[in-house]
Amino acid sequence: MPRYRRANVEINEQSYLPAIRMAMKLLAKQEVHIGMQGDAELAMIAGVHEYGSAKMGIPARSFIGSGLKKSKAKITKLVRADITDIMHGRGKSIPAFLDEIGELGKQITVANFDRIKKPGLSPIYAKYKKQEGGGKKLLQREADLRESLTYVKVWK
Repeated sequence: MPRYRRANVEINEQSYLPAIRMAMKLLAKQEVHIGMQGDAELAMIAGVHEYGSAKMGIPARSFIGSGLKKSKAKITKLVRADITDIMHGRGKSIPAFLDEIGELGKQITVANFDRIKKPGLSPIYAKYKKQEGGGKKLLQREADLRESLTYVKVWK
């Protein structure tokens, strides 16, 4: 279920309310989804890393959910700073505004992905990876996962 936050739009005696109402309706019918896109195997790997797997003994290493939590405050600040001008038809368009939100959320999620260090590898698996020449990387297909992080604009 989507969550909504309030952002106040300033209205004065020169505001044209029908245009503001139309802009609000248009904006309310769109969402920005930040996540990953890829093939079925990559989606399965991302799901296992995001939520963990008791069956495979893999702890959760959330990179999407935790990245979105970290981006919430900056996205809220961006919306509050720009919403009045957008509703009055000044400055950027609604699609450009949604792209800006998506890009900001994506950047923060990618930066969060790059900082994943915990939980570390189990000693047994770390030893196995060292023998196989795998290094200390926590995530499988790390480069593919990082490149698959994206955003999409969706009509409700």
